[in-house]
Amino acid sequence: MKVQIIGLGNVGKSLVELIMNRQDKLDSMGLDLKVVSVSDSRGTAIDEDGLNLDDILKYKKLGWKGFKKYVKEYTSLNAIENIFSDVVVELTPSTSTGEPGLSNIKVALKSGKNVVTANKGPLVVAYKKLKRSAEDNCVQLLYEATVAAHVPIFCLINSCFIADDILKVEGILNATTNFIIGEMEKGRSFEEALNGAIRAGWAETEYSDDVDGIDAARKVVIIANVLFGKDAKLKDVKVQGIRNIESLIKEALKSNKKVKLVCEIIKNVDKIHMNVAPKQISTDDPLATVNQDKMGVKFTFKTSQEVFVSAQFKGPTQTAYAVLNDIIKTWNPNKCCCN
Repeated sequence: MKVQIIGLGNVGKSLVELIMNRQDKLDSMGLDLKVVSVSDSRGTAIDEDGLNLDDILKYKKLGWKGFKKYVKEYTSLNAIENIFSDVVVELTPSTSTGEPGLSNIKVALKSGKNVVTANKGPLVVAYKKLKRSAEDNCVQLLYEATVAAHVPIFCLINSCFIADDILKVEGILNATTNFIIGEMEKGRSFEEALNGAIRAGWAETEYSDDVDGIDAARKVVIIANVLFGKDAKLKDVKVQGIRNIESLIKEALKSNKKVKLVCEIIKNVDKIHMNVAPKQISTDDPLATVNQDKMGVKFTFKTSQEVFVSAQFKGPTQTAYAVLNDIIKTWNPNKCCCN
């Protein structure tokens, strides 16, 4: 299997490391995975027989200086169009327009290549069009990592609840806000908790999308479109962030409750309601157990009733794992992705 990677940020580098570290596992499965190109914003490293992944990490740190296989200004689109591969892995940063990831995915699908992505932007902007393009070109578009890293959401539903109907999805899907709220419950102010999150690596210096609920809202849109068959947009989500929740936290502590930034998609006949807002949660609610280093989702089904999944989130390695899992699925689509 020949793979192209686009985007070599934290998740991209973690994916490269994971492929190297899990080589014995891949070999035992009979999967000969070769990374034939790696593109970043300045150019592309190319070897159609398979790049040395140690070299990729080494020379990326050096700004590609001295690496003869790196071609400056050879864009990701050049690579998709001109280098043979089975899978394009799109890991560029999520943006409000979906670009440049949207164009990368469109061209890859039209070229007859499977696509795996952790990039929320393109799915928020154009999920239905991308899904249709994948179907028209008889390829797969997989995106498990877009919503909650390695927490199984789409693969769980597609594998285990095919005959059931989803009535509601509730989730804690933003690790940054979950960390901040946890610190505020310890008595810190919002500003103190935010600065602590930045120092600890849970928040970027550009944190507005997280604390204002926009990142969580993007994930709500993806869930609504994939699991409920809608064509929702970001403007359809009612969003409230966590900048002014100190009084809510104090009130919750007095009532022995927890505060969480909760994502909700609720089905009402043929319509859905989508919300992101801080809420007080009873301690007997499983979402109350989703503390600072976790993400989790609670599904309510017509027949199966309530199903809850949660996992620790330590950083980009977990997101990269979900990406690798999807890559393997394109090679063996009959393999249950939750294994």
